[in-house]
Amino acid sequence: MTAAVNRQARIAVMALMFIALIIGLGWLGVETVENKLKENLSQQLHAALKSSKEAFRLWTHDTRIDAQILTNEPSTRSHLLKLLEFSESANVSLKDLRSNPDLQWLRKYLGRACAKYGFVGFVVFDAKGLQVGALLDEPMGKSNLKKRSGFFHRSILGETVISHPFPAEISIPDLEGESPLEQTTMLVSTPIFNNLSEIVGVLAFRIRPETEFSRFMSAGRFGKTGETYLIDQNGTLLSPSRFDESLREIGLLGRNQSSHLNIQIKDPGRDLTQAPITSADKTDQWPLNQMAKALISKNKGENLEGYRDYRGTPVVGVWAWLEEHQLGMATEMSVEEAFAPINTLTNWFLGMASLLLIASIVAWILVMRNEATRQEGRTHAARLDSIMNSLRDPIIAIDENGTILTVSPAVKKQFYYKPEELIGKNVKILVPEPHQSKHDEYIQNYLKTGHAKIINMMRILDGLRKDGSTFPMELRVTEMVSKGKSYFTGIIRDITELKRSEEKLREANLFLEKRIEQRTKELEKTTREAEKSNAAKSEFLTRMSHELRTPMNAILGFSQLVYSSKTEPLSENQKLRLDQIIKAGRHLLELINEVLDLATIESGRISISPEPVCLADLMDEIYAVTQPIAEQYGITLINEVGGNGSIYVLADKIRLKQVLLNLISNGIKYNRSGGTVTINTTEKDRQTQCVEVTDTGMGIPPEKLNKVFEPFDRLGVENNEIEGTGIGMAISRKLMKLMQGTLGVDSIVGQGSRFFITLPKSARPRNFAALQEKPARGPASEQDRERSQRTLLYIEDNPANLKLVEEILHERPSINLLSAHHPHLGMELARTHKPDLILLDINLPDLDGYKVLKHLQNYDETHTIPVIAISANAMAKDIKRALDCGFSAYLTKPIDLSQFLSVIDKYIESRPEKTPPAPKAKPVSPASGDPEAAAGQDQANT
Repeated sequence: MTAAVNRQARIAVMALMFIALIIGLGWLGVETVENKLKENLSQQLHAALKSSKEAFRLWTHDTRIDAQILTNEPSTRSHLLKLLEFSESANVSLKDLRSNPDLQWLRKYLGRACAKYGFVGFVVFDAKGLQVGALLDEPMGKSNLKKRSGFFHRSILGETVISHPFPAEISIPDLEGESPLEQTTMLVSTPIFNNLSEIVGVLAFRIRPETEFSRFMSAGRFGKTGETYLIDQNGTLLSPSRFDESLREIGLLGRNQSSHLNIQIKDPGRDLTQAPITSADKTDQWPLNQMAKALISKNKGENLEGYRDYRGTPVVGVWAWLEEHQLGMATEMSVEEAFAPINTLTNWFLGMASLLLIASIVAWILVMRNEATRQEGRTHAARLDSIMNSLRDPIIAIDENGTILTVSPAVKKQFYYKPEELIGKNVKILVPEPHQSKHDEYIQNYLKTGHAKIINMMRILDGLRKDGSTFPMELRVTEMVSKGKSYFTGIIRDITELKRSEEKLREANLFLEKRIEQRTKELEKTTREAEKSNAAKSEFLTRMSHELRTPMNAILGFSQLVYSSKTEPLSENQKLRLDQIIKAGRHLLELINEVLDLATIESGRISISPEPVCLADLMDEIYAVTQPIAEQYGITLINEVGGNGSIYVLADKIRLKQVLLNLISNGIKYNRSGGTVTINTTEKDRQTQCVEVTDTGMGIPPEKLNKVFEPFDRLGVENNEIEGTGIGMAISRKLMKLMQGTLGVDSIVGQGSRFFITLPKSARPRNFAALQEKPARGPASEQDRERSQRTLLYIEDNPANLKLVEEILHERPSINLLSAHHPHLGMELARTHKPDLILLDINLPDLDGYKVLKHLQNYDETHTIPVIAISANAMAKDIKRALDCGFSAYLTKPIDLSQFLSVIDKYIESRPEKTPPAPKAKPVSPASGDPEAAAGQDQANT
């Protein structure tokens, strides 16, 4: 009994020793695996850090090169030097800088380059750090950027520098076009050299850090918690965190804040993901964590035991200081994820040890339960097999020679191989060429150099099935090292459906491109039709002008002739009635002119010729015209602008005169008896001059002020005796807008109105010879006219117009009138009689006035004779065309009697005297020479 007990005791001791041995060996295995895992973890973290450092190095290198290439491109450098030279000029304003043509060229060229190279703008600094140019107007004229990040001082000494991120000094739209409240920016700056290789300034390109950092720092993100980020010497996070949303939830970030520049790498003393920040926390007193303290001391290192990150979460990590950039870079992973395998292994070991202990005790006590224990093991194995069978994606494990060690059952469905057919074969039979022949080379190259093309990353390639067919697959390969040997596990996913979706997307994009092209063609067609419509409208306006002015010529011309006749004087009552006809005709002509002016402006065909205009000289001209009108109305006209010849504005003189005449004439017409109209000018600011026309009329009610500039709206005075069209103010405002100015009004009912215009100021012109044509001799006196006989030839196909001119010149006995109603007859008369002056209608049968003028200029007998165009075509383009072709002057129909006689006297008296011709001839007809022959002809539209 005792022997049996001793034997059992020895067996028990041996069993316990055996169990202790097993537990010790197991624990030693766990320690070994843990150490190996830490070694692999260290390698993985260092590899991720190294990869991120290399990506950052390449990015900074390429970015510097891009900046240097753009800056030193000859055209860019030339415009940069011109801009810097211009900025150093005396009295250069910010407006001058912004409108500088070299800056405009840089904005156009560098704007496209920025989009191509990934920049979001540029800034040009002079040698003192003043921002003299930029893609946007906002940064210009300041010097605040040179104090940021120290980049300017290094670049002005010759370096090409990439600054640290810093809060943006201007509003910069993000990728979605929004302008967040808190924005960050960074710059790559490089020196600007002049032709003597001297540094005269700095060109900096703006970079969006959240975009660039995210692009290359994302490569350092792995697993569920692995991330790589940058910090500065103060421990401030410079690159976007992977955990922005978590940082907002725990209270370290505001709702719309981003992590970069807003997080310091501090140790909060607890895991904030489990216990968020409260009001009692003094976050500003938290110390920097272990990694940040090491980096700000410019030390590299690692910690695989665990420390708290900026969220208080336990992490492992490695870090290094980048001396060139004065930045620290760290790669971290949560302890939980990093040691998940060893924790699992430890748990398994403890479970197995406990199971072994229990099994030994149970075996010792209940030997018969041994079979049940083995059965339980078989059940567990079956369960594992069931889990493997349920996986949809194939899993394949290989050794470092590429030999397949094990596969999951899903391989059969995907590759058509049975698992046993693949075990022991080289995995390259599952990929087509060229990967098949190079697969072993890939593995051996990785084992020798550590340079991975597929290990620890995802790659898309084709898989090769047993039947020779291929399919696109996504392959993820991980490495595990055991006993000095590498083993690789690949997880394969069939992405055939994904590829089909991508193809459909590509087809949709092609369809969209075709639709865009189609819509572009439709838009071009619509544009052509609009241009055609504008051309038709222009032709209609020209013809309307001609058709309306032709009958008006006879009405106004003969009316003026009858009114001023000395041979058949009118009674006062007749003159009064005829005066009403003339006034109504001129009012109708004014209406025609203003309607055509308005239509021309609205169609965009009016041309503006800006020039320096002296306000004093212009107002003297206008005062001479409007003073007699003011006297007729009993209004006192006060010119406070005259006498100051030092004020110049940039405007079209003719159009500005038209606007001011309209404002002053309105002030006179709508004033009260005995009132005043005052014209004065004030400086609105350094770049703008204001001219004011103030009257003492009845004023305009506030509710009608917004209608003053609407066409055809006379504000309820249509029925009074004051003539008007209601178009003048609308035309004036549009003309001011075309001259880069404004026209406004304010009024007080019962006190009067103030109309004011603003225009850009201009420097006094250096050349005051404003008149470009030699002054013609003034009208001749009656005594001079009697001294010499002159000949005038009038070529006109309209009998009524011929008769009108004949009647007008009847008062000029010294002028011998020749007339012809056909162009060929007119040219023959001109060559035969060599008249002192030729009046030429533009719209003639067979040959128009332009062709007749060309013939006259080519004849030796007539090339020196002045030719005056007379036509009902009153459009500005028609007048300009005639003067450009060589006409001495241009008279429009209907004829203004005094203007007509003034122009005739001006040119005919400037001709040298000659022997008086034969007695005055009657107008001649080409058919018979009978002056009455033309009277029966139909009147042509001229």
